[in-house]
Amino acid sequence: MSRPPLGRLIAETRRRRGYSQTRLAALLCAAAEVTTVTRHEVSRWERGDRLPGAQWLAWLALVLDLPPAWLAAAARPVDRSAPTDGVTRLHRLAEQWLRHAVHGDAAPGESWRLADLGAARSPAGSGHAAAGSVHTGWGRFLVRPGDREAAQLDRHIAELRRMDDLVGGADLAPVAHRCWSQAADRLHRARGADRRRLLRPTTELAQLAGWTAADAGDRATALRAYRAGLVLAMEADDTALGGHVLGGASHLLCEADPRAAWRLARIAAAGTRRVGSPGLRALLAHRAALAAARAGDGRAAADGLLVARRLGDRVRPEHEPSWLYWLDQTELAAMTGRCLVVLDRPVRALPLLEQPGLRRPRRGQPRTRAVYAGWLARALLGVGEVEQACAVGADAAVEAVRAGSVRAAEQTRELSVRLAARTQTRAVRDLSELITQLTSYLPGSSTRPGVN
Repeated sequence: MSRPPLGRLIAETRRRRGYSQTRLAALLCAAAEVTTVTRHEVSRWERGDRLPGAQWLAWLALVLDLPPAWLAAAARPVDRSAPTDGVTRLHRLAEQWLRHAVHGDAAPGESWRLADLGAARSPAGSGHAAAGSVHTGWGRFLVRPGDREAAQLDRHIAELRRMDDLVGGADLAPVAHRCWSQAADRLHRARGADRRRLLRPTTELAQLAGWTAADAGDRATALRAYRAGLVLAMEADDTALGGHVLGGASHLLCEADPRAAWRLARIAAAGTRRVGSPGLRALLAHRAALAAARAGDGRAAADGLLVARRLGDRVRPEHEPSWLYWLDQTELAAMTGRCLVVLDRPVRALPLLEQPGLRRPRRGQPRTRAVYAGWLARALLGVGEVEQACAVGADAAVEAVRAGSVRAAEQTRELSVRLAARTQTRAVRDLSELITQLTSYLPGSSTRPGVN
């Protein structure tokens, strides 16, 4: 059974213990040795108009005798989770992709392709004549409609990548989804050579739609996009791009379902072993390592990091696919540091997460700074540098909201929960207030602006 939202959890527990809102407020004030919480504040918490900061979550756990993890989980932004049947369908599809990649099994038929793309297409996609035989111009200036449309999609992809370096999923996801929908509609109408020409850019757009939806906190939409992208990659016979799509899906599920994420990453790694570039294979090894670490399998995570390091030494950005334009040695080292934090090895993680290139990325992307600053703050907390962790965490929170990245904001919110037991430190109280205030303005937040 899923836990109720925070307001309902507080109200139900309060009533079960026979407390009025006034009594609960008085107990909280006595525990915290302050006089700032009133019945009206408790009422706001229960209605969801305000969200208590990390320090009040800690006192609520004490007064109501609830596990702190319950309150922390209930206080998280509303999670548009991927449905279980959607994850199951993706696993089945990934296994078929692996058979196709290794043994050359047939790709899914036309009906399956259209069923998976149906979530992306606009309603206008039926009853069109085949466009494969239509030409424009004469002589050496002949241009197929598919070439012209594919070139336009390539321009959209380049622009979306540029925008992804500047803004997060909260702003970019609707744009990426619209581009993907339009491309899927064109692909549905195309036939023959025109369809083949449109397959690759439409697959890349599906991957981008999945990535940005995940960054906006919309797992269900992201999962649909990744499924469609994997189907298209099979039809296009582009095993490497299909592996990249599966890597994105693994990252999407890594926190909520690490076992499923681990399985997807391992399938992707197996399918791209012969055709994947060193960068792609290193990335997939990192995806598998992080999922294994979150699943509590330290040995598998260490093995994944070893494979990733060996492959990473061979990465040459100029020889990597265009869709891995962002992958470099700084990013690979940071991913290792992130995994080491999950493995509770903060001393080894610190030098990897303190790289100047992460604090000042060459593309100036606020989400990159936010995500890795959040991991750096957790590493600092792991070695006992509480005040420094708070300072870095504050930077991460500001950058997460500046980027519009729900994923990055979740990283800083998790830091706040980890600090909840240290309310005697002024820096901890200040950071908790800042994170709660800022993240309430992002889509998916469980409260409206006005948080304490």
